[in-house]
Amino acid sequence: MIEPRKSPGFQHILSHYLTYQLKKHFYRIWIDDQRKEGNASSGHLVLANHSSWWDGLMLFYLNDKVIKEDSYAMMSEQGMEDFPFFRKIGAFSVNPESPKDLVKSLKYAEKCLQEKKTVWIFPQGREEHLEKRPLSFMSGPGFLIERNPEIKITMVTFYYTFRHDQRPELFIQISETAVDATQQHTRKVLTDYLRTVMENRLENIKSDIIHGDISAYHLLLKGFPTNSEWLSFWKRRKQG
Repeated sequence: MIEPRKSPGFQHILSHYLTYQLKKHFYRIWIDDQRKEGNASSGHLVLANHSSWWDGLMLFYLNDKVIKEDSYAMMSEQGMEDFPFFRKIGAFSVNPESPKDLVKSLKYAEKCLQEKKTVWIFPQGREEHLEKRPLSFMSGPGFLIERNPEIKITMVTFYYTFRHDQRPELFIQISETAVDATQQHTRKVLTDYLRTVMENRLENIKSDIIHGDISAYHLLLKGFPTNSEWLSFWKRRKQG
């Protein structure tokens, strides 16, 4: 397993570089943060869907700008070998093809949670199309919740879409997820429950976008002006 080696200096540089890249590639990034205020008194497990190359970088950006916790993220071993800089922002590897390595990665995640740190996981285990149903959902989160029922659970859903503009937009929802620790849930029941919650939240975002109701979302990042905006600007200037 490849362990993280966080570098505050690198994270600072990446934050500025990533902000520039997001402004360049996205028209708008919107967020619906439904969390209640209050400091976590236990470990924090954050589950996010995975449908885009951007997701890993968005975890870092979202933590840096919104959640602001001492975060670590489980990432595929191949991904970390291809992009070793992720190690500097808190990523640690997992190889689902190796049961021994998988258990080692989950134990490392559990150690972070027990130290009251934040652990991000893509339960799908791999990138899948945004509209695929049912979602693939690995049992790792269920394993961690089963062994650590006191941890806080948050779900982050990313929905990428084109609406009326030249570049795509990203809608993000952050919501707390309750699991009744008094119930004797099997790992399969926990896994199915979490998958269903994530699917429902993705469908809710989709419905909001289709019906043009984004009143619950606030602007997190405004991209650079598009070509169409520049053309409209020059048209107005000539007319004026």
